[in-house]
Amino acid sequence: MSVLPTVDNAWGAAFIGLLLAAVLYGITCLQTYIYFTTYPEDGWEYKTMAGTAFVLDTTSLALISSAIYGYLITDMYAPLNLLFVNRAFDIEPSIMGLLAFLTHLYLGNRVWKVCNRNLWLGILLGTLLLTTLSLAFASTVVSWKHRTWISLKTSIRPLALAGIITSVLLDTTIASVLCLFLVRHVREVEGKKTRRLVRKLLVFAINTGLASSLLSILNLAMFFAFPDTMIFLCLTLIYSKVYANALLANLNSREHLRCSLESSPSDCDAVSLNLSAFKTCTPRPQSGRSMELHTIHPWNETLQDRADRRDDMKDSGLLGGDNIEAGENVASNLS
Repeated sequence: MSVLPTVDNAWGAAFIGLLLAAVLYGITCLQTYIYFTTYPEDGWEYKTMAGTAFVLDTTSLALISSAIYGYLITDMYAPLNLLFVNRAFDIEPSIMGLLAFLTHLYLGNRVWKVCNRNLWLGILLGTLLLTTLSLAFASTVVSWKHRTWISLKTSIRPLALAGIITSVLLDTTIASVLCLFLVRHVREVEGKKTRRLVRKLLVFAINTGLASSLLSILNLAMFFAFPDTMIFLCLTLIYSKVYANALLANLNSREHLRCSLESSPSDCDAVSLNLSAFKTCTPRPQSGRSMELHTIHPWNETLQDRADRRDDMKDSGLLGGDNIEAGENVASNLS
């Protein structure tokens, strides 16, 4: 038996979605501020990505706030207008698609580099990325053509289903590839703290796409389980905010992970695990002798530099021979 539409499960759900979106937008603002104050030396591509995410999220909140205000305030005495789709909701799928594209582009590029720029993985991720973005734009076109909610929900179902499936598949692929890489390399490093750090990276990789995937699946379930209501709007309105915060959280988490590397550099597990721009630190003096570990950049380090660094590590007792090999393998692949 289907649930009959009421004010509560229609525009009440939309209003709750607006409140949640406003809360998440506040977190977006905070994360944007943290990013630009913590990473002033980042390249223009990262700054552009963070700035674009903030602008898109701001635009999204402005549009849905305008639409909800129109439905609940302006058209209070014109209830028939509630049957028609506000133009702001027509644009929202494209904004969600762009934010999801930016987030997946950043995460996918990181995983692709981690896997030594594997051609087939790049083709798979690129195909899923473009498919997800195309479906988002197609949803905007379909929404623009249908003026009533009844006709729109009927026509957009195939696109909504395809978009959520590709989005979940993309999130799962990125998280799975990164987890497989870390699991494979955790056996190559020694030291409890290094293993603890890799496990932390594993949890981080799993959580990267978990929130957006669960939200997508729940949104799809609401859309098909309650077709005569607007409950799905409660989750749809926060969709873009989740992706914006996921992108900014990944950008901001680099400092936390770098600090984890620098917390105990004197142990035998001083390894450069680099998901984006991690650096090693200057360790404390060992046995009356000081030694400096410079930033490891496998792409510009000469063979002589690497040999000298290996000799210094062995002499200092920081790393054993086997552990040096493991550390360099991880650093080379994750940088």
